[in-house]
Formats: sequence, C-alpha cells, structure tokens
Amino acid sequence: MKKNLFFYVFAVLCTMPFFTSCSDDDDPVETVSAADSVIGDYQGNLSIALVTDGVSVPTGDAISQTISVAKAGDNAVDLQITDFTFMEMPIGNIALENCQLTSAGDNTYNFTATSNLAVAGMLEADIDATGTFENGKLNLDLNIDNVSLLGNPVSYTVEVTYEGTKAAN
Repeated sequence: MKKNLFFYVFAVLCTMPFFTSCSDDDDPVETVSAADSVIGDYQGNLSIALVTDGVSVPTGDAISQTISVAKAGDNAVDLQITDFTFMEMPIGNIALENCQLTSAGDNTYNFTATSNLAVAGMLEADIDATGTFENGKLNLDLNIDNVSLLGNPVSYTVEVTYEGTKAAN
C-alpha cells in the first residue's frame, strides 16, 4: 500500500508542470509617450483680465481660440497660440517651447513654461505659463507681466485663462 501511495504522489508531482499555463506577462507592452498622448489642436475659449493693485478686471467676453500642441520630445511639447489679440489689438503668435510634462495620474500631465512677447518695438512682456492636460482637455493660465508699451512700463499685468478640448483628428 505504501508503494502505491508513493507511486500516486510521484505521478501527481510529475504531471503538475502540464497543468500550469503561461501568462501574457511576457508579451511586449506598447507604451505611448506623454507628448504623443497630448499632441494635436485644442479648441476652446480665452478669458482675459487686467490686474492692477490686486484688482482683476475682465476685458470682455471669452474669445474662441485654437491652441496647437506639437511634440518637442518624449515628455515635452511646444504650444502655439496663433493670432492672439488683446482688446482688439493684434499681438501675433505666442509660443511656449519645450514645456516639460510631468505625470499627475492617469492621462493627466502638468507643465510650466516661460516666454517673452515682443511686438515690433511697440509691446514687450514676460509670460509665465502653467497648464494641465487631462483626458483630452487643456487648461492653461498665462500671467503676462513686466509689460511695456513703446518702451514705457505699465502698472498692470494681464491674466489669460484658457479651457479647451482636443479636436478629433
């Protein structure tokens, strides 16, 4: 009887490898870079306010605006606001280059950027930007300060808020 028991235990142990299965863990996982997941055109609205002495004054209704996002690296993007206008004055394009994306969870990336704005010797300003890409949406805040008109400093800063949705390709 002990021989039979030993034989059965031995047989079970020898057949165990046939009952195990291979998992799919070894299949290559296709990853998409942060930049690839957010590039494209975003359609939304800009709200502009003048801030002086801590008081924010809106400059009018929200303006429809498209922001283009292009890949600058695996975890970096360039943002382009084309034909930006302020109080019916054409300013031109605003470029935010090499914005480094940092992950803030599933499909959420934060970034900051700085830039300078110069319009043919008439207007100069510094731009500080913070933004978030989240599930096909772009939220962007621009703080435009150190503004000078015709070489003369002005006593206000400009705050721009943008909310947009990624356009279907």
